[in-house]
Amino acid sequence: MPIFSDHKPTPEESTGEMDATIHASNSNSNNFNSSITNNPIFRKLNNLRIVCGDIVNDHHVQLGIIVLIIINAIMMGVATFDFVSENPTVDSAFEKTDLAFLIIFTIELGMQLIYHGWTLFKDGWLVFDFIIVVLSWSFASLQIIRAFRIFRALRIITRIETMRNLVAALFDIMPRLGAITALLLLIFYIFAVLFTQLFGELELSAPYFSSLDNSLLTLFVMMTMEWADVARECMDQIWWAWAPFIAFIMITGFIVFNLIIAVVCDAVAVIENKDDLEPDLFSGMLDNGSKDEGGEGYGEAGPQDQLEGTIVGSDEALVDDLAQRISFVLDSQKEMLATLELLTRDTLVPSLPAEE
Repeated sequence: MPIFSDHKPTPEESTGEMDATIHASNSNSNNFNSSITNNPIFRKLNNLRIVCGDIVNDHHVQLGIIVLIIINAIMMGVATFDFVSENPTVDSAFEKTDLAFLIIFTIELGMQLIYHGWTLFKDGWLVFDFIIVVLSWSFASLQIIRAFRIFRALRIITRIETMRNLVAALFDIMPRLGAITALLLLIFYIFAVLFTQLFGELELSAPYFSSLDNSLLTLFVMMTMEWADVARECMDQIWWAWAPFIAFIMITGFIVFNLIIAVVCDAVAVIENKDDLEPDLFSGMLDNGSKDEGGEGYGEAGPQDQLEGTIVGSDEALVDDLAQRISFVLDSQKEMLATLELLTRDTLVPSLPAEE
């Protein structure tokens, strides 16, 4: 008996074997998924995940988180006063209260992590919350870094839809802002070198233009329209010193700075023209997750699915309206053709002579 056979399978046999292999693989995969789904431990974990999602994404819970963030930010501001910092008892009470706030925020983030799983890191806003909370715990023992705890108040942006849309619009215009910033830096460098060479040796009340870095700082202050005093000091020694000052203010303060304002206003106008933007300040603050049903899978459609459904519904309405308009145009065209045919018939067919 030969060990190797010379028989070569036909394409039909190869296709049949491949289909059978794929079918067997799919069957094994379905059986594996079914066994995991029916596993009691998995079902308990899934129920726990759903319960955590229902709690943490509840309207009242999210509103309570917003109130806690605001109170925490106010307390951080009050803690800077002397009656708190100089009184060990009051300062210790404020520190314990801040720790309690941090524990609450950590529990809220942990429930979000249980509910979303690793998909939490696909949501930029939840990742932002995660970074803020982790850094708060990491630098809790460092006195200098603890001053940055106030950045925890930025978490309120992730809870209010109006703020989220505004931040998203600002990120959308970053390429244009980058081009304007590059132009502004070029203008700053040119004028910094110019002012250092022209006024670097003058005896002024402060070393405004003694070096390139001082000139850059002075020009930045001048861009905020605080330039009159510096210009007058230079004009006391050089009468024509007003010319470069006026040129710099005209270019930066009236042109480049207004370009930035125009770009930001354009982004805000885009936000206001969106039909799905709610006027209420606290509207849509629960878009971080959707509620599940039945204990399996991901349940109801999330905000993205609802948005897609809204878009599909609006497209269907547009199609129906367009169909009605086309039908109306076709009917009008038929009536026009019938009228033209009647007029043509009356014009081309000679009328019978009148009987005498």
